[in-house]
Amino acid sequence: MKKTVLFIALFLVGFSFMSCEDDDDNVSGYVEMTDANDNANDASADASLAGWEIPRRNATNDYITHYTSNGQLNYVMEYVPAKYHANWIAYRFDSNLKAQTVGRTNEWGVEPYYNDDKQYQLAVQNFSGYNRGHLLGSAERVNSYEANVQTFYMSNMSPMNGNFNSIYWGHIEDIVRTWGRNCESGDTLYVVKGGTIDDRIKGTLSLSNTLGNTVQMVIPQYYYIAVLSVSSKGIAKAIGFWLEHKDYGNPSASYLKQMRRSAARSIDDLEKLTGLDFFCNMPDWAENVVESHYNISSWSGL
Repeated sequence: MKKTVLFIALFLVGFSFMSCEDDDDNVSGYVEMTDANDNANDASADASLAGWEIPRRNATNDYITHYTSNGQLNYVMEYVPAKYHANWIAYRFDSNLKAQTVGRTNEWGVEPYYNDDKQYQLAVQNFSGYNRGHLLGSAERVNSYEANVQTFYMSNMSPMNGNFNSIYWGHIEDIVRTWGRNCESGDTLYVVKGGTIDDRIKGTLSLSNTLGNTVQMVIPQYYYIAVLSVSSKGIAKAIGFWLEHKDYGNPSASYLKQMRRSAARSIDDLEKLTGLDFFCNMPDWAENVVESHYNISSWSGL
């Protein structure tokens, strides 16, 4: 029901898009039911595919949804079984999902989607030489115990350098999380995260599946975040981040500011780097405008 209400609100009030060059040079319009959208996902078999946080789906990969027992969509991932790594994970913040009612559960678990195909089901284990880096962070889902437990599925993990995970990547994640927690009634923050798992990898990590067989998980060379913010008034803006997977060796506040700003990208540029089509379920005209620009000054903390 909330998704429907949000859509109707946008339909009624329209959008204003923030331009990178000039805050006063906005583009406005109304979202109509008949607005063209040539690249939208086909959601006829699964309504979650219509969510604005969901990138254009690659049907050769596994599409995995995680709901809590109250019917709330927690997050979605597109998983590549042969690489034992997600192609992307997608989720949202709103005034309900931003709630902070539980702590970190540390309830590590296997991916239930592969209960009947255990060759692709990673066993719970440590990553030798790397952190088990959450793609959807535990701190992003503290609205319920069940939601937090689902972030500890092994399918949501990526092998990350310890300092990269806790200091540099974690710094950008903290900023995005703050944006999500600032959502008020009617606001929504749509987020996509992932790492490069094509030929841009740092190697592979030997792990075990739940059959006890050795498998190889890819280690991304780059990580990215795509963010779309839509306010209750219909004001939309988007920004992306692209960061090389390494220990940058300088945790000073001044360096972190320089790093996060140099990592910022327009969504169009991020799509070129990743090969993904983000926010494809927006009407084409709206997607084209919001993805072509970003404005550092309109994002708090950057």
